[in-house]
Amino acid sequence: MASFFRRSMLRPSSLRAAALGFSAVAGSAAFCEGSQPKKMEFVGVFLDAKSRQALEARFAAVHAKLPEQGAVVLKYNPTAAELGTFAPIMGQNVKIEVKAVAEDDHTQAAIVAVSTEHGPVQYAVECPHVTISYSGEEGYSQAYANVLFERLQKTGSLTLEETDDGINVGLGAFDGELASFDSKLFPFYSPFPATTAKMSVLDEPLVLSGVVCSSASYDASTETCTATEIKKPECGFCKFMKAGPCGAQFTAWEACLDESKAKGEDFLEKCGGPTLLLRDCVDANPDYYSVLNDAPEADDEPEQ
Repeated sequence: MASFFRRSMLRPSSLRAAALGFSAVAGSAAFCEGSQPKKMEFVGVFLDAKSRQALEARFAAVHAKLPEQGAVVLKYNPTAAELGTFAPIMGQNVKIEVKAVAEDDHTQAAIVAVSTEHGPVQYAVECPHVTISYSGEEGYSQAYANVLFERLQKTGSLTLEETDDGINVGLGAFDGELASFDSKLFPFYSPFPATTAKMSVLDEPLVLSGVVCSSASYDASTETCTATEIKKPECGFCKFMKAGPCGAQFTAWEACLDESKAKGEDFLEKCGGPTLLLRDCVDANPDYYSVLNDAPEADDEPEQ
C-alpha cells in the first residue's frame, strides 16, 4: 500500500467535526432543500489554470457537474488565530501531488499531498483532495467526496494512521461494490445507498501547483491572493514585551517562532539567534522587565 505523511492541525476526532463545514463550501448544490446556506470561508490551495488543465487532461470527468474552482481545502471556517498559522505561506505558490484518484456513481476526486520547499503543509481535513466531477443529485454535491473517503476507509483501501511524524495516509487500489453506508460526516442523508467504486493509486504522482489563500481573498481572474497579511489577536504578554525597550527583538523572535511553526521546522535550530538577542536585551533592561522574574502572589495566605 502506498502512503504519504501530512501534518495535522487537529486530531482525528476533531477532523471529523471540521469536515461538517464542507456543505457550505460546496457552492451551488445546497444540502438543505429549499435553502442556500452562506458559503463557509476556508483556507485552501487554489489550482492555477495550467494545473487545472493538466488535471482535466489526465482524468476525464465522469460526472456532469464540475467544480467552479479547483481547490484543496486546508482549514474550514478558520479563526483569526488559525489564519495566523498560515500567514507565512499565504499568497505563496505550493506543490500539489496527486497520489490517487477515487470515484463512484456520484463523485470523482483526486487525493493529494500539499507541500512547500520546507515540507508538508498543515491540514485540518482528513483526506486532502480536489474534486474533479460530481453528479449533483440530492445528497451528492461536491462535498460527497468526503463520504466516499469514509466508505473507502471501511474497506481498508484508505487508511489514516496517527504517528509521531503526522498522519500517515495509506492508499491501496479498490474496485468493487460499497454497501449501504451511514456517514458520520453527513448523517442527515444517511444511509447512502450501495454504489460501485474504485480507487487507483498513481505509480508516479501528478505534480500540480497553486496559491495558498482564503476563499474570501482569492481572485480567480488573476489567480492571486489579494489579502496576504493576517493580523493575529495579540496576547497581553506580547503587548507588554513590545511596549518595552526590547520590542524590536521580541517582534523578530515572535516572527521566527510563527514561521518555524508554519513550516514544521525545529524552533531551537531556526531561532537560536533571535532568542539570544532577546535574552540579552531583557537582561540589559531589568528596570522594565524585572516583573517577569517576580513570583505570582498567592490568592490566599498559607495555612499555619
